[in-house]
Amino acid sequence: MNLIDFDGMPASYRVYGGSAGRKNGIQYDGKNYLIKFPGSTSEMQNVAISYTNSPLSEYIGSHIYEILGIPVHKTLLGFRNGKIVVACEDFLSDTDHLYEFAQLKVTFTPHFVDSNGDITNGTGTDLKEILLTVEQHDMLKDITGIEERFWNMFVVDALIGNPDRNNGNWGIILHADKSFSIAPVYDNGNSFNNKWDDEKMVRVMSDHDMLKNEASEGKTCVFTMKKKRINPYHLISGMEYEGCNEAVKRLVPKMISEFDVMVQCMDEIPESFKNLTVMTKVQKDFFVLLIKKRLEDVFKPVYEELKNK
Repeated sequence: MNLIDFDGMPASYRVYGGSAGRKNGIQYDGKNYLIKFPGSTSEMQNVAISYTNSPLSEYIGSHIYEILGIPVHKTLLGFRNGKIVVACEDFLSDTDHLYEFAQLKVTFTPHFVDSNGDITNGTGTDLKEILLTVEQHDMLKDITGIEERFWNMFVVDALIGNPDRNNGNWGIILHADKSFSIAPVYDNGNSFNNKWDDEKMVRVMSDHDMLKNEASEGKTCVFTMKKKRINPYHLISGMEYEGCNEAVKRLVPKMISEFDVMVQCMDEIPESFKNLTVMTKVQKDFFVLLIKKRLEDVFKPVYEELKNK
């Protein structure tokens, strides 16, 4: 696998939001791309690396979505200005408009409160409120597959360890003809412990309890219930939500059958390119071990129990 040289690519003059690191809009191969740079960790405590591995995490996380058959933005790995970067193809045409879930949620005045019994202002991440918004919002309730997409993302984000699928990084597209479609999955840069260095990964891999904690037991996501962040693996194992159960039944057979393809996706990434470190062997071993352990400890047992019900 050769990384792409994005130096000197013409600017697209398209502007992209978000707070996770520096971004450039460029044109490559006749299409618009968003270049994402690794974010600096200089202001973070207890981090030994200088920059996050977010471009690498975005690339691998997005490709795992693709391998599992879920629409996702196209990503390319390369370098620009002396840094490893990921290029994310712009999935919007000039006449399209992206409505992120956060924008839709605050326009909805539901007749319900959150899981804690509080009336909310619409900006929160309470799971009960999110699901009711998906079910009842006038712009969402008639779009086929919205709830299915939410739970698909919930399950795959749990597999790749992405804790940051918040209200601002998924949504729908309004087209020029006033029709709507679900946006492809995007913004997967927080997958696979993107702020960890090799030393920490080695330490966790060599300790059974630390590995179990990192793979599932000690993890939370942004969604909350009763004002507490949810452990996605506990929610999946609890089998309380039918939409989540259906996503497990859809996706776990693919996770199993395509496991070697996911590993190959990582194996194809070089350890270095033009004197730049791309992906170390420790990272590859750690990432593969994480998804394997999550499959064995969480996804397969839940799938087998659901299949036999």
